[in-house]
Amino acid sequence: MDLAAAEPEDVLSHSDLALIEALQRDPRAPWAQVAHALGVSAPTARRRWERLSAEGAAWITTYPGMGAGLVAGLVEVRCRPGTSDDVAAELVRHPRIVTVSAQTGDRDLGLIIFAEDLTELRRIVQRDLGSHADVLHVRSSIMTRVFREGSHWRAGVLGGTSREASAGPTATVARQLGAPTTRAVLGTLERDGRAPTARIAEALGTGEAHARRSVHRLLESRRIVQRVDVTLDQPHWPHSLALWMVVPAGQLDEAARRIGELPTIRLCAALAGGASNLYVIAWLRSLEQAAEIEAQITRGLPARVLDRSLLLHYYKRLGHLFDDQRRRVGQVPWVIDALED
Repeated sequence: MDLAAAEPEDVLSHSDLALIEALQRDPRAPWAQVAHALGVSAPTARRRWERLSAEGAAWITTYPGMGAGLVAGLVEVRCRPGTSDDVAAELVRHPRIVTVSAQTGDRDLGLIIFAEDLTELRRIVQRDLGSHADVLHVRSSIMTRVFREGSHWRAGVLGGTSREASAGPTATVARQLGAPTTRAVLGTLERDGRAPTARIAEALGTGEAHARRSVHRLLESRRIVQRVDVTLDQPHWPHSLALWMVVPAGQLDEAARRIGELPTIRLCAALAGGASNLYVIAWLRSLEQAAEIEAQITRGLPARVLDRSLLLHYYKRLGHLFDDQRRRVGQVPWVIDALED
């Protein structure tokens, strides 16, 4: 059996990846700034992005960050045989369940939940998941710190360096996500990551200057996070490997920092409340790379892998919905009342 990835026609050319990386550095950058990085005109850069977006090849994802004071739950679900697709179809409609994936191993579904507090997380896990007729088992833990996540990923085709945002919250500016300003901005940017300042000002009921400052403050404090995502149906990074690891508590930060520096890492987060204390997702170019990448991640570290899983399919990723062909087909925003506030 050939475990190497098939070679589909590239849906993302080198110039596409360059444009994506220019926006990864600042998803709301003026088109003139983006164009300068690419060596093209601003209208050309804008037209290229509009084409990629219309084709569903790339998009800007906006979501609440750890700096917002929310609680991020990592949940594993085992379903009654033959029902996991149906269970997933229900769970993706829940705005707080931001990611739903099919996985190998002892779980059928892997979930990431962004709850406003522990009480809301408990209700989702116990009421919405634990009482579901087709859910046999639920196991949960909490992400206490995110060292690396998708907003740090770069396509890797542009030269030079870009400013990296800290993955952790800033204590002096962290606030609850329920703050009206945060919710209004997040609700607008979830639906359009490059929404004009005038539209954000309208949502806030303020002038554009105040709206511009508010957006900058929220992004800088990582109460709101933006990233550029690419289609799942692409040949560059078609597979994902998830690892549940144990690292001595006193060495956790250093181990996570070193793991986060690897270019294949998509997510690296500390966990509490479960058997493992570090969770990692890495992108793979082929399935046969799984053992090699795992070895790279653990090399020279006091880390032990407790469990591993391949992500078979994303039903939902940070609010965006996908069909069986892995095409983006919709969105369930986290701020469901943004248009009614």
